[in-house]
Amino acid sequence: MKNLITFLLLLTSVYSYSQTKYYTTDGKNRLTESEINNVLSEMESKMEKALGKNVYVSMTIQDTETKKDSLISKVTFNISNKKPDELTNSDPLSEFKDKDFPIFDLQTIEGENFNSEQLKGKPAMINFWFTKCKPCIDEMPILNQIAEKYKNDFNFIAITYENENDVKKFLKKHPFNYKHLVDAEKFTDYLGIKAYPMNLFLDKNGVLKYVKGGIPYESKEGGELKMGEGNEIIEIIEKLK
Repeated sequence: MKNLITFLLLLTSVYSYSQTKYYTTDGKNRLTESEINNVLSEMESKMEKALGKNVYVSMTIQDTETKKDSLISKVTFNISNKKPDELTNSDPLSEFKDKDFPIFDLQTIEGENFNSEQLKGKPAMINFWFTKCKPCIDEMPILNQIAEKYKNDFNFIAITYENENDVKKFLKKHPFNYKHLVDAEKFTDYLGIKAYPMNLFLDKNGVLKYVKGGIPYESKEGGELKMGEGNEIIEIIEKLK
């Protein structure tokens, strides 16, 4: 019996070791550890050239599928002006999940106060972003389409640490049809948000149910990445509305 147990443990060890780890941005492509690191480096380099300052790109693992010979992690990319503690994040804001979302009282771009209690009665999607975040900007047209479709069933809120004037200037060139709350650095720091964009979903009672990074990019022919269609966000909204 002892020899049998030893053999089974050895077999399990060999089986686990033989699994290859892959990453996917759209559920279809397969990227090795080296390839995903190259993608992160290229995105960081392009954005630094475009913005003229240091930015940091990281990724969030949304979920991992286990197969016989492989582990496939679906990832989204995030950009931040602060260096992340780790290149790869998983399960962000886990300490707040399935609990009443922290109360906040923030200012709108119209100079009015907005309290989180105003969200109760309808589910809410809260998007954390900033004006120099390329993935944030890339997903805005998709987020606008989603908000237009579900505006009667959901609250759509956008929160940034930036000030009213910078946001108003940005919105003249980039329509983003959410309720905008600004000067929220203390609140975002309290939540521990270091990667952007970040999308949170509350139920009608104000309980945080889902945490998602930005809309995943999808591969085009030739390996170029394009913004996805937001199907994961739509699926969550359908569950909560």
